[in-house]
Amino acid sequence: MIVFSYFIYYSYHCGMAGLLLLTVILTIFGSVTNFNIIGYANVQYTLLYYQYRDMSFKTYPCLGYPLQSYWTVSPPPLIGFTNGFFPGIFWNLLEINATENILKMATDLTLPLAPFANLTDTHDVGFVIMSSFGHGYRLLKNPDYLPVIITAARSLSSRYSPIVRCTRSWNSQQGYLVIIDNMMNLELLFEAANLTNNQTLYNMAWQHTNRTMYEHFRPDNSTYHVVEYNETDGSVIRKYTAQGK
Repeated sequence: MIVFSYFIYYSYHCGMAGLLLLTVILTIFGSVTNFNIIGYANVQYTLLYYQYRDMSFKTYPCLGYPLQSYWTVSPPPLIGFTNGFFPGIFWNLLEINATENILKMATDLTLPLAPFANLTDTHDVGFVIMSSFGHGYRLLKNPDYLPVIITAARSLSSRYSPIVRCTRSWNSQQGYLVIIDNMMNLELLFEAANLTNNQTLYNMAWQHTNRTMYEHFRPDNSTYHVVEYNETDGSVIRKYTAQGK
């Protein structure tokens, strides 16, 4: 236990390199059959929590490579599309192993993201809020989380076009761009519609889903990344891939 505690301390102060060392140590001394992957994840993310707590949660980890010493962080304010992942992992850990410490960490990391719900210039509002407040509300039914979810749904709905029958993904002065990734944001509209009996939000998500089904898929069931629509009449201008093969 003393040795294990030392490696936790060492990993905390040495960033990702230390976490790699901890991985090796745990793998050597724990067989594959009894390796507690959830316990290991809890250890790693607890270390990460304390690192970002020391920075007053003004920034979150967003990207990392195994040989880097430190995570690439999202600059303040917390508006990066990956910011929901950090608290979301703790809500997942809480669902598997409910402890007061994990609950505190999940809550501490969720609350700073509340301002994201007011953003109307990105479709990632659904991605971020449902990974954090959405998970938290599903597990706790905390009444303080519900207004954040509803506000976020209204923000996302402001990007919906009844002519195109989709919510806008990327802001562009030329064309109305919708990417396949936007399907993940529809969870926010469906959930808010269900929680508030709002048929309008449901219809927006349903229309987006159906338009995507008809326009984004090729005959072989692969998908176009981007469909560019004419926002005046809703017609398709072109279909292409910006990210991916």
